[in-house]
Amino acid sequence: METAGDGSRPAQGQACNTMARVALGLSLFAFIPPLGIAAIVLGHVAESRIQSSAEANGNRVARAALWVAYLQLALVSVVAVLLWGLFGSIGEGFRRDALVQRVLRENDEQRTLDPESAQEAEVTAKSLVYQMIAIEDEMRRYGEGAVYGCQVNQLLTTGMKDMTEAEKRGLAARVANSPYIFEISRCNPRTEGEVKPGYILTAVPRAPRMPDDSAVFCADQTGLVLQTRSGTSVDCLKSGQPTP
Repeated sequence: METAGDGSRPAQGQACNTMARVALGLSLFAFIPPLGIAAIVLGHVAESRIQSSAEANGNRVARAALWVAYLQLALVSVVAVLLWGLFGSIGEGFRRDALVQRVLRENDEQRTLDPESAQEAEVTAKSLVYQMIAIEDEMRRYGEGAVYGCQVNQLLTTGMKDMTEAEKRGLAARVANSPYIFEISRCNPRTEGEVKPGYILTAVPRAPRMPDDSAVFCADQTGLVLQTRSGTSVDCLKSGQPTP
């Protein structure tokens, strides 16, 4: 006597065969990762059920689906790795391009420094002001006409007497890379035809590179360096406090 279970076996076998064919169809598009994963899952399920079903005969189809899916996914992985390396090399070369570097530096100059970096920039700017004062003193003492230098570039080119050329270049680079603007004004004024050696040296934070309330530094031929955190270089000269 034939039981109800016996009648369901052909249907189960047909379902396994259909699952294997679906897995094979999906495997043809396994280069699309979601479809490839679906093909592998269906292929393994179909293969497992076919092996336990006497009515199913799609084991070769399921096995073919698995081979195709795995091979395509492996090929996609290799291509992805190669393209990643290629684009990485292109990107690195792009970043090293002189024009790109210039654009990146210009964009970087528009970003405000974080508090820690801004504090370091202030300390560096104050140190540069003291170095320029020392150079001014030497130029007045040993230079022609016993007057002070009136251009920042002139100070950087002259440097201290015991400075090497490399040290002068290093000083110039620190000034150029500083988020401060250094200027010399009221240099060696004339009164009634007579030169009265003197100068005003200022270091003003460059906006927006430096945050609000950054220190403004100023000094004159006396060598006293003043600073203020609220105002301009004019305010520094009028009401600035001696630097600590």
